[in-house]
Amino acid sequence: MKHIEYSFLKKIDEEYQQDKTNKIIENAIKNVGIQKVCLNHDVMNTFYDIFNIELPKSKIYNQVESQRCWIHAGVNLIKNNVAKNLNVDPNEYALSINYLAFLDKLEKANALYNQVIEKDDFNFDQEIHESYLKMGVYEEGYYSFFKALVKKYGIVPESVMPDVESSKRSEELTKIFREKVKKDVFKLLKEKKQSKEKLYELKANMVKENYHILAKCLGELPFTFDYEYKDRSGKCIKLSQITPLEFSRQYLTMDLDNFISVVHLPMYNKEYYKLYRKKYNENIFDHSYVEWINMPVHILKDLAIKQLKDGVPVCVGMEVRKMRERQMGIMDAKLYNYQEVFGFEPLTKEEALSMYEIRYQHCMLITGVHLEQDKPVRWKIEDSYGDDIHKNGYYIMNDNYFDEFVFEVLIDQKYLSTEQLEILKQEPILVDMDEPF
Repeated sequence: MKHIEYSFLKKIDEEYQQDKTNKIIENAIKNVGIQKVCLNHDVMNTFYDIFNIELPKSKIYNQVESQRCWIHAGVNLIKNNVAKNLNVDPNEYALSINYLAFLDKLEKANALYNQVIEKDDFNFDQEIHESYLKMGVYEEGYYSFFKALVKKYGIVPESVMPDVESSKRSEELTKIFREKVKKDVFKLLKEKKQSKEKLYELKANMVKENYHILAKCLGELPFTFDYEYKDRSGKCIKLSQITPLEFSRQYLTMDLDNFISVVHLPMYNKEYYKLYRKKYNENIFDHSYVEWINMPVHILKDLAIKQLKDGVPVCVGMEVRKMRERQMGIMDAKLYNYQEVFGFEPLTKEEALSMYEIRYQHCMLITGVHLEQDKPVRWKIEDSYGDDIHKNGYYIMNDNYFDEFVFEVLIDQKYLSTEQLEILKQEPILVDMDEPF
């Protein structure tokens, strides 16, 4: 059959009506929706908020209506280290997300300008199909972006540059800023016959204009700041005229360069034990490449458990739009009985990635795991949407969800074997910016 005929549809409907179960399900879905009808209560009843490896609880951040999960995950990775060195309670202390988000937008625009200027053979008809040009400046990111920002600009306490309306609900600012930057791209293209020196002079003025826009919406950057706080003993401490870089070098003692991205991408065009890099995808030009090694999923789990046992959380990149109950904070690959209710076989992870049905969509933090006979049963996942959602700000994730929807774990290199570390010496295989990871 090449075309759908009306008579064929009528025959299908007659068959549908003959099975009375179809009508029962139809009425139920009409009344309460798909998810409530398909919810697997047998799965719901097996979730326990118990972990035999669990990191201490600390302050839960809230990204509200922004796409800054990667900044939140990076800050969550380092926050306890900073709090320990300040000698403050990690439940009462916070670092500024707004500070890093401001600089990220500024640097992403600068990287785009540089890519346009540096391409001597820039052909608009060809380049417009590349994601970096179509996307312009976006809010999403990766750990390599976070690391590059902290190394170049440092960090500041939340009170020095707190969140504001345009940082918490950032869609409008991102749209305005992206349009301005794309207009700048056309200005640069019109002047492409000029020397690169002249183009970079033109770009400098664009960066100045961008700073003004961001400062109006997010507040000015703190180039130096005073900071007063009480430590755990109740002692009053004042830091005077300290720069963000000085603050970072003094109170952040974790080596961010030690952490690498270990990824599970079982796609048709990806091989295990290979090094991959995204084309163009960076915020700080030439200093924030998105690179990862592709490994079987059991290796990601083994490495994550080793790191957790040493008291270090694990940044995790994953797909969260499927098989989760957001309010109750439950993730399970069998949470909804779609197959039984609708009668179709779900995509495998490889198929879903290859068809772009799932992708790296959210970044969070693993802070616990429950092991039985040395095998993971469930994982504790710290989110960045406040502590009044999920399980006090956490998800309980069944291990089968890790298999199907987790792509990345951020691992300190000391936990990798010699053979695994050798992969980092490979010439990276370049992949398109719009691939699922």
